[in-house]
Amino acid sequence: MAGKTSAEIFTEIYERGIWGQSRTGERYYSGSGSHDEAITGPYIAAVEAFLDSFPEKPDVVDLGCGDFAIGARIRRKCKQYVACDIVPSLIEHHRAAHAGSDVRFEIVNLASDSLPAGDIAFIRQVLQHMSNAEIAAAIPKLKAQYRYLIVTEHVPAGEFIPNKDKAPGADIRTVNGSGVVLTAEPFSLSVLEAHLLCEVEEYGAMIQTYLYRLS
Repeated sequence: MAGKTSAEIFTEIYERGIWGQSRTGERYYSGSGSHDEAITGPYIAAVEAFLDSFPEKPDVVDLGCGDFAIGARIRRKCKQYVACDIVPSLIEHHRAAHAGSDVRFEIVNLASDSLPAGDIAFIRQVLQHMSNAEIAAAIPKLKAQYRYLIVTEHVPAGEFIPNKDKAPGADIRTVNGSGVVLTAEPFSLSVLEAHLLCEVEEYGAMIQTYLYRLS
């Protein structure tokens, strides 16, 4: 997919069904990480427990909402919910499919666009598909805009060298024995607190969800 923009790359991924096909015939499918209950169940339980800790429901921004299978399940725990993705046709699909709902769907390139305001940003198995330059471009905006980040990444089990670079695309860094860790070099995200909310095993690696308090 050389020479294509990230929006074009991820549009093609969905059009070709590279992450799999929905059993119910849905046009867009974000893969097993959004649909396998062994993966999604612990994530949703952990995130809902955190959201319930707030005295009032927080405003949430979902950066990389994909097919919205996860967002649809946790939306009830949030006040304002803004679901964002880089694929224009996917966002248009959601706007039509969820017409009349109180979810706002926005086309957002995490690396180059301004980010919607909110208390918490969810970034679920998104950064692992981005290049280091794209991730680095997003970090200052994330720090400026949100109090909390809930970041989910697929990483090797055991010790590994974090943040090996890759081109944007469907593959992830585990094939090269690496994974995204925002608090490690070259990103070195400064956080006030970091907590592992949950982790599950898949394909011999770990899907880890971290809560970062930024301010």
